[in-house]
Amino acid sequence: MAAGTDKTLNAPVVLVTGASGQIGVFAIPRLLRAGFHVIALSRKGKPQGYADFEQVEWLTPADDSPLDKHCEYLLSAGPLELARGIITTGKRIRSAVIFSSSSVMTKQKSADPAERQQVQDMLKLESELVSMAENRALELVILRPTMIYGCGLDTNISRLAGWIRRFGFLPVNGKAAGLRQPVHADDLASAAVSALLSEVSLPRNLVLAGGSTLSYADMAGRIFSALGKPARLLRLPQWLFILLVRGIRLCRPALGVSGEMVRRQAVDLVFDDRQARELLAYKPRPFEPSAKDFSFPEPP
Repeated sequence: MAAGTDKTLNAPVVLVTGASGQIGVFAIPRLLRAGFHVIALSRKGKPQGYADFEQVEWLTPADDSPLDKHCEYLLSAGPLELARGIITTGKRIRSAVIFSSSSVMTKQKSADPAERQQVQDMLKLESELVSMAENRALELVILRPTMIYGCGLDTNISRLAGWIRRFGFLPVNGKAAGLRQPVHADDLASAAVSALLSEVSLPRNLVLAGGSTLSYADMAGRIFSALGKPARLLRLPQWLFILLVRGIRLCRPALGVSGEMVRRQAVDLVFDDRQARELLAYKPRPFEPSAKDFSFPEPP
C-alpha cells in the first residue's frame, strides 16, 4: 500500500466498495477529512475527472492486493455479496458500515416475482452479515436509504430528469399521490462516516430518509423546476399506464420499467429515521434539487 507520509502510515485504513458510485464519490472526501487513508475499490477504477487525492489508492477487483492485512474499516456502497466476501477474508476489519436499501421493507409483497426474489436475496445477505459480525464481535450497521439522488448515477430521480430533458413532459399514475422521501447521496455519505466513527454501539439496521416528505407528483414538479422547465405531468389512468409499460418492456427490456413501478406511484413509501437522526446527528437536506444534482459532482 502506498504511503507518502508518516501521517498516512498512522492513519486508519478504510476500504470503500462501490467507490466510483453515487455514495462512494461523496464518501471519499469526507473520509479523508475524518483522517482516514482510503482504499477505493471499483470495477471501473477512478472515474474520469475525479480528484486525485494523495491518501486514496484506487483498486479494481482484479488487482491482487492483501486487503485483509491493511483494512480495519469497511464502508460498503457496492453489492452486498462483495461486502460478505470482504468481511469473510478481511480478518483485521473491526467496523463495517454496509449500504442496503429500504426496498427490503417495501417490496416483499411485490406482484413482480423478480422483485420479491431480489428482496429475499438481500435479506438473506443482510442476515448472513449480521451473523458474521456477531461471531467475530465486529461492529456492523446496515443502512437502508430511501430513493437516492445527487450525482446523476441513480436509476430513479436521474432517470426522471433524463426523460424530462428529452421529452419535456412526464407520464404519471393519476394523481401520483404516493409519498416519497428522496435522499441526497452526500447526506448518506455523511451518515456512513458518522457511523464508522461512532463511539456508541449502533443498531444493526438504520433507515435513512431525505429531509422532505412529498408526493410523487410534487417530487416530479421539483425536478422540472431544477431543470428550468415548466412542470408538465401527463396524468394517465393506472391501467393505461401499466399497459403502455408492458409494451415498452417487450420492445426495450433493458430499460427496467415495470407495472409495479407504476402502481407504487400511488403508494406511500415513508420511513421513520429518528434513530439515525439521534444516533448519527443525521440532518438530511430538503428535496430542493438543482441541475448539478443530476450530473457527476465536480472535484472539491
